[in-house]
Order: sequence, then structure tokens, then C-alpha cells
Amino acid sequence: MSIYASIEGIGDHGDPEHLGQPWTYQGSHIPPREDGPRAGVIGLAVIPSHITADGRDDQPCDGPPWPWLRLHLDVVGDDPCTLLDPAQARFLAAQLATWADRAEQP
Repeated sequence: MSIYASIEGIGDHGDPEHLGQPWTYQGSHIPPREDGPRAGVIGLAVIPSHITADGRDDQPCDGPPWPWLRLHLDVVGDDPCTLLDPAQARFLAAQLATWADRAEQP
């Protein structure tokens, strides 16, 4: 059982912003194109406050998430890279800032 709870990333299930999947990184010698191939996911997951372990029962069930964020890339090929457009970057930045603000709440 995972202690992590997924939040919206880029290209994953739901995609409420209609951002689509990231663009596939094809190597440093190939310029990206708007109509280039798209695949993969930038996934985000938090540890909700209700998750506790022995000796770590110091958070309320309805409190801020634990101060750890899981970020994973599911990419095509062997290179762990992906390409984002400005809208995807803004969405990812907003998700990261929202999590950081909540995780730092007293």
C-alpha cells in the first residue's frame, strides 16, 4: 500500500487543464516542434497528513500534507527528459507552489 496520494500532474489521468501529454524529447540535435510526438507523464504525489507511522503521530488528520513531494517522469526512451510548453510549465509551477504553501502551514 502506498503512502502517497496523487495530485494532478502533466499528461496524467484527468488532465483538467487540457494540457495534454508532454512532448517527447528526441535528443539535443532535434529541435522541438509544436506537432512533434507527445508521450509520457510528469506525476506528482503528496503524503496526506492522515498518514502516520510508529513514533510519527504528530500531525492531525486534516492538517497540511507531509513536507515531501514525489515527482516522477514516465518518459519514452532511455533519456529521462521531456519537453513542456509554457502552459504546462505554468500549471506545474502552480501545483508545486500550492503544495509547498500547504506543506509549510503551521
